Amino acid sequence: MNPERVNDAGARDFQPAARLRGIEKSMIRQLFDRALPGSINLGLGEPDLPTPTVIRRAAVRVIEDEQNGYTAHAGLAALRALVAADYPQLKATPDNVIITAGSQEALYLALMTLVDAGDEVLLPDPGFVAYPTIVRMCGGRPTFYRLPARDGFAFDAADFRRRLTPRTKAVVVISPSNPTGRTLSRAELTAMADALGDSSAYVISDEIYREIYFDGGRPASVSEERAARAVVIGGLSKSMSMTGWRTGWMCGAPEVVRSALVLHGYVTTCASTISQKAALAAWTDEAEAARAEMRRIFRARRDHLLSLIANELKLRAVAPDGAFYLMLDVSAHGSSLEVAERLLAHGVITVPGSAFGAEGEGYLRLSFCADAPTLVEGVNRIKTALERQRPEVKG
Repeated sequence: MNPERVNDAGARDFQPAARLRGIEKSMIRQLFDRALPGSINLGLGEPDLPTPTVIRRAAVRVIEDEQNGYTAHAGLAALRALVAADYPQLKATPDNVIITAGSQEALYLALMTLVDAGDEVLLPDPGFVAYPTIVRMCGGRPTFYRLPARDGFAFDAADFRRRLTPRTKAVVVISPSNPTGRTLSRAELTAMADALGDSSAYVISDEIYREIYFDGGRPASVSEERAARAVVIGGLSKSMSMTGWRTGWMCGAPEVVRSALVLHGYVTTCASTISQKAALAAWTDEAEAARAEMRRIFRARRDHLLSLIANELKLRAVAPDGAFYLMLDVSAHGSSLEVAERLLAHGVITVPGSAFGAEGEGYLRLSFCADAPTLVEGVNRIKTALERQRPEVKG
């Protein structure tokens, strides 16, 4: 028998498990994969800045001087203690923290632990593309509360109340937001908590952008309003430019963390020991100074990109409060996917707002994880693409 023929037949007959059918690469990845060589990447979701020296120096020392076998499943006790101390509202101990392989593993663990088949999970619209996909993997049903584009993607308390049902098992909140960069005010978070009232639903607060904010202090957390039934997701990928180091965490409701730890042990065993040990340096004064400098750089880039959009493109953008994204209104030029495809052909990578939900339609998510000259060149290419293919005026 010809092995190649058997392999070909197997490939033709293969069906993934039902939980994975219909799940594909995100629209973001599909666009990245098709980008032309030399494209300007304004779709990037990771900082272009170097990992702070204090972290890199710690990693080198750990590699050279220490044995780096497995840690406990939950992670280094010293690191878990530092994470727990960052969330005093949760009254957490190190036992209420799991160090994960990035914040996305923490999100996966939280949803897989909480969601049964048929459960509803209330998600932000627009929101991070992984949310509904992971909910479907769990057998749950994604439902959505609106952050209306017409209101600058602010929280709509009345809509949130309407979307809650007895089947709502969990609510996901992200502030600062991916994709909008908007933060939820304390008043908005209080309104959310009031709407949940005596509901048994847990709140999963995705705070991966917690340390990247531009106006005022660190954003409020919904876990301050609903501590007993909250799980906070965090990590160092964005604030310390450590995306590839895969250092995240979940912290919060002890009963959820205990169950998630069992799953984590089977999925990952433990997060990278070297990354965990190096991450201890993220709570030093030197690291805090590096965070402040990153915030300064991203704020300057935000302001620069907003100015370019206003002066060169003559389009409206929603100014972000944090993270490193903004939403550009391109509704006058076609659907968000059509415009993103057009820009891709002109050597600019962006992300169509429709990838993040219905409220994102008509917008592109632009990232300012790029230096000033790159932002200028990117906007120039956008301007050229839009001018060459203006929509026809009928009349």
